[in-house]
Amino acid sequence: MATYAEMIQQYESKRRDAERRQADAKKLAESYFKSLEAAGLERMTPEQEEMSERLLAKARDAKEAIGQADGAIKALREAEAEDAEADKLSRETHSTGVALPGGAHTVEPGKVAGNLYGAPVASDSAAWRYSDSGRPAAVERGQKFAEHAEARAYAQRQAEQDRLIAGTHGGLAQQIRSLSTSGASALVPTQWSFPIIDKVRNAAVMFQAGATLVPMPAKVVQIGRLNTDVTAAFKTEGSAITASDPAFDFVQLTATSLTALTVASIEFLQDAPNADQVVSDAIAAVMALELDKAAFFGQLGATGTNDEGAAFGLASPYPKGILKNLLDNASGQVLGFATNGTAQTAATPWNEVLAAYYQVKTQNEVPGVFVSSDKLVQQYAGMYDTTNQPLRRPEILNTIPWLTTNTIPSFTRGTMASRATDLFTGDFSQVLIGQRMDLNVRVLTERYSELGQVGILAYWRGDVQVARPKALACYRALQGA
Repeated sequence: MATYAEMIQQYESKRRDAERRQADAKKLAESYFKSLEAAGLERMTPEQEEMSERLLAKARDAKEAIGQADGAIKALREAEAEDAEADKLSRETHSTGVALPGGAHTVEPGKVAGNLYGAPVASDSAAWRYSDSGRPAAVERGQKFAEHAEARAYAQRQAEQDRLIAGTHGGLAQQIRSLSTSGASALVPTQWSFPIIDKVRNAAVMFQAGATLVPMPAKVVQIGRLNTDVTAAFKTEGSAITASDPAFDFVQLTATSLTALTVASIEFLQDAPNADQVVSDAIAAVMALELDKAAFFGQLGATGTNDEGAAFGLASPYPKGILKNLLDNASGQVLGFATNGTAQTAATPWNEVLAAYYQVKTQNEVPGVFVSSDKLVQQYAGMYDTTNQPLRRPEILNTIPWLTTNTIPSFTRGTMASRATDLFTGDFSQVLIGQRMDLNVRVLTERYSELGQVGILAYWRGDVQVARPKALACYRALQGA
């Protein structure tokens, strides 16, 4: 694949060629017009007009080619600078604050130290680009949503409207209080909604695990990806070289709506000095939980009376999450789900965890994190050897962070009553979460009126897609505490 310097050099060569063609066309046109003038013609014939137009068209085409080359060179240099900055960011390390099962703590949603969480992942999200423009699509680790180029552009377009709303209400809580008198809905200004998006990122375990956030400037967005790598092969002397070209396609994100409902009293909205923060935190917390559920399971559906599909019953318009995507596109990455679940044995308690880990490794991918329920962590933490010492983990597992979320439920699988649960692992940067720019809020005035409360219904719009299913694995119906 050509480097930025090589592509810039190619366009600079095209520009020089276009400049020569423009100069030649101008010279011919000037010479032709002088010859007509010397002939003393008062009016050109149709043939002469056609010739004049052809000469002028050549000059215009060359000028347009110069402009296109200039635009391409500028875009390439900007992309080169952005990639260099992204590469610099990717080399920075951020402590996850995560202890493994049996340690002091595991991480729960919303309890992550720091501003934006950065879990170790196998690939750099700078590789994701919008297929139409080629510009970086991902919000980098440590970067605020508002700092992404698409978010900045959207905020600029909305600046005048946001100024009027912010000037009228002063804060998110006051805007909601005003809506409560009418039951209307409204877009939340970017200066209030973008921080909520970042709070969702902090609270959602999927983002803590390393999922890639992609701002969506439109309802449907396509992200380019490499789906067939270049291969290498030895050859004998004098034999033909077998061509091996990379194959590209795209991941399509299509925005659907996710709703989050929280309740607040009228008095609180009117009187609390920190009402803005409390309301935005509450919206972010419930959105993060539902987003995790959609991202891990997706359109799993009620596939039976004794599994987590029945517990969730998720179906369209939920996006395809990890598990549904794996079942449809890479079923070999889904392990376990025995008729009566899988119980750990005293002799080989970590075999199922190792199986999930190496299911990803054998696909030439790098597992960056484990994610499970607290009940599964409790099960491992409560296992002891014959001397009443906690069971030692295999050395390879000591290097992998382990996150927990109770979005992953305990369910019944055959005779394993209410103890079956799922374990996820892999390179979570391959999970793309699309995020539309606007946040819509509707206030429910009647439903809670007898309690002096209002319901705050927030609409999040986005999608969840898995770019490389084989980069992830799930061990289903593993016994928890």
